[in-house]
Amino acid sequence: MTGPPRPFGPPPSHEFLLDERAVSPVARLSALLRMNYVPHFNHMIAISRTITACILLLFTLTDVPLSALPSDFDGLFALAFAGFAIVTLILSFKSWFFDFTLSQVFIVVDAAAFLLLLAPQIDTVPDSSVPALCLMAHIQFSSVMRWRLGIGILVGALLVALWIAHIVVFKLPLASTAPGQALRWSLFAMIESLIVLWASAQMHRMSLPRFAGYDPAPELPLTASAVGYAMRTAGAADAFLCWIDRKDFGCYMCSAGSLDDELPPTKLSFVAAGGFKKLAPMVFDIPRVRAVISGNGQSSARAVSAVPGYALLRELGVETGVCIPADNDQEQSWLILTRIPMLGWGHLRLARAIRAEVAQGLSWQLASANALDAALSRLRRTVASDLHDSVAHSLAGAKFLLVALRSKVSANYEVVKEIDSIKDALDAEHLQVRKLIEQLRQTGSDSRARNLIEDLEGIRPTLAARWQIELELVDSDFRIPVPVWLSLEVQQIVREAVSNAVRHGKASKIAIKCQRRSGSIKIQVTDNGAGFADPHKPALPRSINDRLSQLDGSLEVASRPGSTTLRLSVPAGAVD
Repeated sequence: MTGPPRPFGPPPSHEFLLDERAVSPVARLSALLRMNYVPHFNHMIAISRTITACILLLFTLTDVPLSALPSDFDGLFALAFAGFAIVTLILSFKSWFFDFTLSQVFIVVDAAAFLLLLAPQIDTVPDSSVPALCLMAHIQFSSVMRWRLGIGILVGALLVALWIAHIVVFKLPLASTAPGQALRWSLFAMIESLIVLWASAQMHRMSLPRFAGYDPAPELPLTASAVGYAMRTAGAADAFLCWIDRKDFGCYMCSAGSLDDELPPTKLSFVAAGGFKKLAPMVFDIPRVRAVISGNGQSSARAVSAVPGYALLRELGVETGVCIPADNDQEQSWLILTRIPMLGWGHLRLARAIRAEVAQGLSWQLASANALDAALSRLRRTVASDLHDSVAHSLAGAKFLLVALRSKVSANYEVVKEIDSIKDALDAEHLQVRKLIEQLRQTGSDSRARNLIEDLEGIRPTLAARWQIELELVDSDFRIPVPVWLSLEVQQIVREAVSNAVRHGKASKIAIKCQRRSGSIKIQVTDNGAGFADPHKPALPRSINDRLSQLDGSLEVASRPGSTTLRLSVPAGAVD
């Protein structure tokens, strides 16, 4: 991309309220409830099962006294399912890995409990239909949360079919249910299934906040702008960004803290780079060598074999967290979020949603930047055409007039000499304007085609001849590659500085020094003029200061009689 940097909003802070070691459980739960998306699918399944068990227990207590629960079949069934629900609830909060590996077994147990609830010995309870429908709704909800909507629809259709078959086979022949009542219960089961499946699918679709990136430091990938967004969305207290640099093919990383402190990235070891290439979208637990990996729309547990990217995660020093691929057209990178409260396998779906949102935001950012570049290129071509059709032609016409005037006063040697001097200055200015036009036309085709030192050396003789001064380029670097647009900006700034020194300070000797230091271009213009009227509070040259402000640069003035120095700085962001 060419042109000056385009900020897309300030870098977001990486601080987050949910620190699992520093915030109370009540505060964590309160923050989670404020989310407009649900990453905790595993906890929701266990909570749904517990609520269903409570409903079953309450309905059982209306027919069986509390003292008779242990000896009654209905009571034993309700107590057993309640105990099972409590165990799964505790397991979902204590071990997301075993909760994931056993979740399918748990749903099978739920289905078995549903079939047992329809058994004749329990179905004799008048109010067993409501607990059975609640259990049916729980199973459908769990199927969508654990797998996807398609599986949930199949499970829901099967359960409704079993419910209707139960009514037809057991209820109607025994005359315990009237045909109208049987029809109402069947329609109720179908409508309930549709509502539960629709609500579950809506919860499955995460409505994440919009992501808008910004231009990070030049040594960082574009994905660095997404670190703060991903942390806030997942509730992570820390994060790492790892990427492969296309220039030296090295693997680099930076933490959220180093981004806040604007520290340079760290190059990873060869072993960690190998681990980077093996990473996969996953929730991981390094101390226990466990992970739940997402791929091809499916999730799988990995306990015995090593976690993908184990070497990289060990070098980063993380223990648990989520790996999110953040590739784009410019680089291959990974976001690793860690210290996430209530971490669970449901965060894999949140990771996919974050990846999609970040990819869309970065694509929009690149498209906007490219559109701006195209607009700038068109503007430069328009300016070049205007310069060619007006200024260049005017200078050429002025030269012809001078030639005609010279022929009329050829007898006066002094006048002829002055006319020749003016003509030479116009020739030089006309040549410079043509160079400027050519550079403007080439700006859109090459973003790093200019050596700033060569361009400054190219305008030095013209400026010296125009102002009749000694102008030198001293103690400068041999080569400073910059985009064409920036070379033009610096040349215009130097022209203005030389003009001010001669016109206002009556300078006769000017020295220019240009170096690149610490990621910035440092330009120093020193003259032997009279200096500013108030050397203690010199007024900043307005035109130069305005141009530098557009580049986020800075200007300092040191003035005393016989010596004035302008110190200009252009930041690395504008250079790169």
